[in-house]
Amino acid sequence: MRLGRILFVSSIFVLMLFAVSCSKKEKLEVNTGLAARVGNSKITMRQLEKRYDELLPSQKAEYEGDYGKAKLLDQMIDEELVYQEALKKHLDKDEDVREKIKDAEKKILMGEFYRKEVVHKIKIPEDEIVNYYKNHKDEFMTKTLLRAQHIFTTDSLKAVEWKKRLSKGENFTRLATKESEDKVAALASGSLGYFNPDGYIKSVGISKTFGEAVEKLKVGQISDIIHWEKGYSIVKLNEKKPGMLKPLSEVRKQIKEKLRSRKASAAYKAELEKLRKEYKPQNFVREKIINSTRTPEELWQMAQMEDDPNKKIEFYLKLASIYPDHKYAPEALFMVGFIYSEDIKDIVQARRVFDRLIERYPDAEITKSARWMIKNMNKPHPKFDSFEQMKKSMSKENK
Repeated sequence: MRLGRILFVSSIFVLMLFAVSCSKKEKLEVNTGLAARVGNSKITMRQLEKRYDELLPSQKAEYEGDYGKAKLLDQMIDEELVYQEALKKHLDKDEDVREKIKDAEKKILMGEFYRKEVVHKIKIPEDEIVNYYKNHKDEFMTKTLLRAQHIFTTDSLKAVEWKKRLSKGENFTRLATKESEDKVAALASGSLGYFNPDGYIKSVGISKTFGEAVEKLKVGQISDIIHWEKGYSIVKLNEKKPGMLKPLSEVRKQIKEKLRSRKASAAYKAELEKLRKEYKPQNFVREKIINSTRTPEELWQMAQMEDDPNKKIEFYLKLASIYPDHKYAPEALFMVGFIYSEDIKDIVQARRVFDRLIERYPDAEITKSARWMIKNMNKPHPKFDSFEQMKKSMSKENK
């Protein structure tokens, strides 16, 4: 009896120790932010929160609150289960899989390089933000808002009858409520609420014809019959709120990101150019194309397709050198000078090419543009992104 009591007490003691041990283990896991275990792997609370933060706004509603987070964690556990099973079956050793993993790793590292080594290093001074705001105010105007009522029908004769009655002084609201075929709007005295004439309009949808007609009205004015996509409307404009300039404080972040994006593109190109000089890559396919004989049309097309200014020049110069009597030759030389001036910013080299063009092809139509560039490329001007932009400036000056 005494032995049994001792064994019973000992058992209780062991269970208490086990419970305390489990409690300490659970407490430790909570303190270390452990969300789940899958075999020997762990999913932390930080990983769970990160996954939630990366969801689209439309997806987050499904995983809000504790239950939602538990549901999201179930998905992460399922992913980990499949991942571990894939490793168990040595799928990571498959040559095609390893190549895909390497490609994915390359893209991730390229993205991080662009973010940390290019974008993150770009500084946007406050004065640039202010100047952009002052010079691009049209971008920051709010849309005009209109408030109107309409009477709608699909019968043109009925619309004509309504217009006559309104002309004789019949009350617009009463007519819209009693006789409009737009029953939803009729319940609100024909009201369409506030709307942007270029956007969605309640009971109407998106209609350029309808929006433009209403926008032309003065406040209090009743329109003529508007024939639009769904039928016929007569509209009364009740209020017009003109667009307002948004304050700089509201759009500063938007401007900053836009300027950063522009600078990032140029900075990335400069970084690539630096890397090309450092690593000296060889493109054997390109070398074969350049060294092979091509038609003038092919060389012109390849130059047009290129993004790199120096490579464009290669194709244009080859065209002008191999086919000096072809109709594209003078234009090819002009494009070389144009690229030196506008893209590479080497005015001296641009002048040499333009002089060579004028000397070799004095009667060519393009020499007029070359002379204009010689006269104007040293003057302050916005960068011409294309030959067409330059021609527009040239035409304005000649008027």
